[in-house]
Amino acid sequence: MLVALTVSCRGQGILPIAEFSEQDQILPASITVVNWNARKGKHPQFVNDLKSLLEQENPDIVFLQEATADLFEPQQMGGYFAEGWRHPWPGGKTVGVLTLSRVRPVRIQPLPTKYREFGVTTPKVSLVTEYPLPNGERLLAVNVHLLNFERWSVTKISHQLEDLKSIMADHSGPILMAGDFNTWNQKRLQLVKQIRQDIMLKEVTDFPEGRTTGDTGSEFWNEVLGVEKDLPLDHIFFLSFRPILARVLNYDTSDHKPILVKLKLQP
Repeated sequence: MLVALTVSCRGQGILPIAEFSEQDQILPASITVVNWNARKGKHPQFVNDLKSLLEQENPDIVFLQEATADLFEPQQMGGYFAEGWRHPWPGGKTVGVLTLSRVRPVRIQPLPTKYREFGVTTPKVSLVTEYPLPNGERLLAVNVHLLNFERWSVTKISHQLEDLKSIMADHSGPILMAGDFNTWNQKRLQLVKQIRQDIMLKEVTDFPEGRTTGDTGSEFWNEVLGVEKDLPLDHIFFLSFRPILARVLNYDTSDHKPILVKLKLQP
């Protein structure tokens, strides 16, 4: 049973979702970015909320984690879905990360994890995309969902972060790294901060209160699981941009709140 679960669980690659509204174009110098863990779109109103968000905020890039390929209306934006894992039974949905954009990326690369949650179940995947910019450079955009279930060790996420670091270290232009980093204790958070420092990224930090944390809602379970309840899970890091605005959006159809930033390209 465990062998069957392990073999059938891993996703198969990248799936194009929809055509892009701006063909053969470049990103503007000022961009709006949204990050949201979709919780597999389980809430019956999630698709409607995502549609409303795209219409109201008009983002240039959207990073979704715990996504499925059918979460949005294709005429709104184009995108690519990186398969992380699929339910190992007939008709089971595939879950992964979904990066939406108005401009077609010139590079699409999935980055699956070597390790799985609990050793045998769900792997995670990140999705790397690149977009042309007005100054002739390319933006490297990394949609991240870090492994979660390590109570005492950080071996698994250390390997995952090193793979991400190696992709970013090879890039010579602007960078965005955003996602659900599952930074629910200081040990995990410090690993993410170390990667940020190594690549010389900065973090958007001026969010108002309201970002999702790992708080279980129970002091007992926070203690048992090692959760430091005030640490946010979702982050946006950048290189060669200046943050203009940071917001937490008021949508309740996932266990994460979406976060939005406006960034201006710097010389």
